[in-house]
Amino acid sequence: MVRQSVGCIVVLLLTVTSSVWAHEIDLSKAIVVTRGGELPAAERIAPTVLVEELQRRTGIQLPVTTEWPVDATAVIAISTRVAPPSWSERTHSVVATVPEPAESFSIRLTPANEQGPAIVFVTGRDSRGALFGVGKLLRNLNWHDGRITLSSEFQASESPDRPLRGHQLGYRDTANSWDAWRIDQFDQYFRELVIFGANAVENIPWQGGKLSPLMKYSRPEMNIKFAELCDRYDLDHWIWVPVLVKLPNATEEAAFLEQQEAYYQQVKRLDAIFVPGGDPGDNKAEHLVPFLQRMASLVNKYHPQAKVWLSLQHFKPDDVDFLFHYLDEHKPVWFGGLVMGPGSPPMEATRRRLADAYQLRWYPDITHTVRCQYPVPWLDPALGMTLGRECVNPRPVDYTAVYRMDYSFTNGFLSYSDGVHDDFNKNLWSQLGWNPEVDPRRVAEEYARFFFRSDLAQVGADGLFSLETNLRGALAENGSIEGALRLWQELERGIVTAGSPWRFQMHLFRAYYDAYTRKRLLYETDLERQALAKLAESSHSDVLSTISAARQILERAATEPVDVEGLEKLNKFGETLFEEIGLQTSVPRYQASGYERGAVLDFVNYPLNNRWWLEDQLEAVVRLSDVATQRKRIEVIINWENPGDQGYYDVVGHVGRSPRIPKLLLAGDALRHQDDHPRPNQRWVGEKRNRLRQAWHAYLFRIPQGITYNNLDSSSAYIVKLFAQRSSPLVIDGVKAKLLRTGETFDQVTEQIFEVPAETLADGRITLTWEEMDESELNWRQRHYVTDIWVIKAEKQ
Repeated sequence: MVRQSVGCIVVLLLTVTSSVWAHEIDLSKAIVVTRGGELPAAERIAPTVLVEELQRRTGIQLPVTTEWPVDATAVIAISTRVAPPSWSERTHSVVATVPEPAESFSIRLTPANEQGPAIVFVTGRDSRGALFGVGKLLRNLNWHDGRITLSSEFQASESPDRPLRGHQLGYRDTANSWDAWRIDQFDQYFRELVIFGANAVENIPWQGGKLSPLMKYSRPEMNIKFAELCDRYDLDHWIWVPVLVKLPNATEEAAFLEQQEAYYQQVKRLDAIFVPGGDPGDNKAEHLVPFLQRMASLVNKYHPQAKVWLSLQHFKPDDVDFLFHYLDEHKPVWFGGLVMGPGSPPMEATRRRLADAYQLRWYPDITHTVRCQYPVPWLDPALGMTLGRECVNPRPVDYTAVYRMDYSFTNGFLSYSDGVHDDFNKNLWSQLGWNPEVDPRRVAEEYARFFFRSDLAQVGADGLFSLETNLRGALAENGSIEGALRLWQELERGIVTAGSPWRFQMHLFRAYYDAYTRKRLLYETDLERQALAKLAESSHSDVLSTISAARQILERAATEPVDVEGLEKLNKFGETLFEEIGLQTSVPRYQASGYERGAVLDFVNYPLNNRWWLEDQLEAVVRLSDVATQRKRIEVIINWENPGDQGYYDVVGHVGRSPRIPKLLLAGDALRHQDDHPRPNQRWVGEKRNRLRQAWHAYLFRIPQGITYNNLDSSSAYIVKLFAQRSSPLVIDGVKAKLLRTGETFDQVTEQIFEVPAETLADGRITLTWEEMDESELNWRQRHYVTDIWVIKAEKQ
């Protein structure tokens, strides 16, 4: 039924699109006219971008001229307000529609009449405005083999809301895709970022000495090419330069400055240098700032307008104070501004303290899903373990909300990225930089129109939104994942040639991956249930034979996989995407730089039940010599999660197994209320077999509102058992709980058992909270957290 419905939607859209062509201007034989003479880079490249992108999609090569065509059936006229063309008398009626700010543009249509052909005027405020206007036109054209049309009602007048809109594309080993690219692939990607409104790119010229085996060029070669590509598309060229020298150190400082100077001499264009204060880098501000001044003096010998920027990432309070005192006292002209990255002080306070002469740049992490600046709130651990940090991750709703929360404090952004998996997010942020109130669905439609197929823009947008919805809530309960796959399968059948085949396949791959993972979760959960039921027979059967039978049941996940065809399809996607764009979805197969760097195929069959833990426990049981002891231990294994009569068991970090903990599933809500409703974190599981239960993969650092358990037997005694990292300072109804004993430790978590005070049970209700702990000196990975909790009648122990 779902497939039929989705198919009907696609057919309906095709029908509707065909019916509206009568109300569109046919540009299939249009002539592109532009200004003659020497042109600035952006205006010079604008007609090339228009013609080549349309030819790529339709096979039509539109002619380009600098003289107004006499016998054209349609004209696309590209010009600027600041430098009118020789045919400017024809643009008088549209120049007034161009907004005043830099980089603005206007698009206006004049229908064909007796006096002349249909004309599409693309008029920029300046050179960049003309190029951004061409990008807007391309995102709204309807294209097919042999045909180019535009709605007769289309028009646009736009100005960028933020002056800086860019993305980091560091050419280094950690990138999960573009370290394998050719120059022409980088050229195309730079172009496509511009088409969606970006005006800056940031490279990483030195950091990370390891070279990728996939690199086709040396880093010095690519450093020069990056600058050339930025110049070709008039993109601001930034570089990310951590100061890894431990200052002061005259010898190492001189060597680092010498390395920098060689680079500054070679690159064609350089606009800004961003130095992170930390992550990496670990220098006191009093030593770092003078060194930055030396860097600025050096770069200005070759690029006089370039500025040095600094982030306060991991700065201590005294470092922050030093910097602001320095800026207020010296007012350095070489300093461009501050950068807000993960680990920086709060944005609003920073902007208030920063002098108006300096800008504030955002450095948002829009590339990761877990263990990051903007994680997916309450991501199901089954997805966190398999999709990991760098999966294909369009997040239109979440990132629109995140952007709108903080953009007004900034002058713009250059996002953090290490691959193309976040391609939609980059283009969404670029468009939000033009208009923070833009409807993310509108952006998704333009993305699907341009990169998938123009007549499937609406369904393609639905598909992008569905991949974000797949990440919300408990995976086992998310039946919409199958519907999302059906939608993408219909698109797959409908798209013969996509505007960007790899982009379509990359998102299609995610739809198949999500559905495959959910099938495995349901299947492997049931296998565990069957295995535990088989183990229960050991109370009256041969222990070793029941263990063997239980093991065989658990092993069916590998010996009798739930979806062989789906797995084959995923592996084929991985192969195709590697061949087309070097997407590294596996370490051994495709040379991904690490298992957290997008290697989703290496976790495609990672156990989604407690199989590894159970196998280790059963192996220990086999080694016991006494049958009675074996049976007793098996009983413990079978009843591991069983809290007994009028008891409770919660996995506090699992979205589907923590009913007493309030949850905010949208990133905007989660960020606004993170103090009251903190999100769980997820540990890095690693690629090797481990002894962890599924409950121990996700955890909460804090539970500020407590966890309340009711309907307890007030006439009985109770204990609270939990697993936590470090000693857990449990409080029950405001009273510090008495620790009765500690049990086994598995990896970082230890069993801890507490007495429930008798007086707290009088009303049959208790609330668990935790004392505040000063853990400021600890790395976040070493801080106290809780994974799962039992409330048990004492006699059950």
